[in-house]
Amino acid sequence: MKKITQPHSLAEIAAAQLREAIVTGQLRLGENISEEKLARQLGISRTPIRDCMAILSKEGLVVVRSKRGSFVFETNVTDIGEISDYRLMLELQGIKAAVSHARAAYLTGMMQILQDMEAALGRGDSVAYGTADTAFHQLAFDLCGNSYLRDAYSLVAGRIAALRANITAPYDDRRQESFGEHRAMAEMIGAGDFSELETAMSRHVGRTRDVYIRALKEGHLGPPSPIVDATA
Repeated sequence: MKKITQPHSLAEIAAAQLREAIVTGQLRLGENISEEKLARQLGISRTPIRDCMAILSKEGLVVVRSKRGSFVFETNVTDIGEISDYRLMLELQGIKAAVSHARAAYLTGMMQILQDMEAALGRGDSVAYGTADTAFHQLAFDLCGNSYLRDAYSLVAGRIAALRANITAPYDDRRQESFGEHRAMAEMIGAGDFSELETAMSRHVGRTRDVYIRALKEGHLGPPSPIVDATA
């Protein structure tokens, strides 16, 4: 007798596709999502689409506004500052836990991700670079061995990935700088130099915060004007 695996619901499948579109920057922050067109595009009814929106709303990726529709989340300077502070609170603890719980797998995984980042830089693939960047930070929580710590990070992981995707393409110089920072942090993690790592992470997150704020002011973290259908 084998354990029966529960199949994913239509809402979960739709949520996975829409989540991917948001965190890779295919949909811009604040962009309107047409539930009717999305249902037609996916070939399902609007009921699972509404359930899909509820799932992503809980994750902070979608905002459902009464009588107005569903939208990709938006951000502001205060929100960016709070997310950056939250990252700093959690990431160092996640890294320490991953090193303690699964050091070999963590270090091996980081090296592979760094190779992916370098390859993406070499071919000028900003989407692939952003995806690898997200994987670098997520890896510590995947291997931390603490479900509470992992769940705490998941509260903002999707929003961070979406912010990262929206600023990766317009700022090529930041990608080069970012890669150097990630490589240096990986070396500190391998050496167990957590004091130096804390300083490096604070600098890395601070620079990223400044780029988010710059992108917000320059219009890279907002909807197209005028707002268009997400599925158009």
